[in-house]
Amino acid sequence: MLERIVVAVDGSDHAHKALETAVDLAESLKHPARLIIVHVNPSISLNEPALGVDLEARIAEEGQHIIAPVEQLLSGRSIPYETLLIAGDPVNEICRVSNERACSLIVMGTGGKSMLAEIVVGSVSHGVLKYAACPVLTVK
Repeated sequence: MLERIVVAVDGSDHAHKALETAVDLAESLKHPARLIIVHVNPSISLNEPALGVDLEARIAEEGQHIIAPVEQLLSGRSIPYETLLIAGDPVNEICRVSNERACSLIVMGTGGKSMLAEIVVGSVSHGVLKYAACPVLTVK
């Protein structure tokens, strides 16, 4: 039975479609699953941050811009959910949250990268597919 579903969001159209798919899935269940919406800001390694720039505030602000449409989509629905803004490696953090919360499924979008870019750079969705302990539903 699906009780908890992690939904990875990054502000992209693919992530929004993944969220819509997770919402539809959760609503179709006899007992709606709890959605755990996760946005991961990749770790930034800077030798010297720019003067006058509060990097943590900028990252938090970006996260709020990504989470705002999520909360708008879910407002007025009967689906229980929570949002998490995390900094770190997206693959590791999505898998960690899924494991710690004993989630039954991860739902995430796939990027529209070319095959060469996928081979050279890899992607978050491929990494999660490789390391997740639960099923992963990718949405294009």
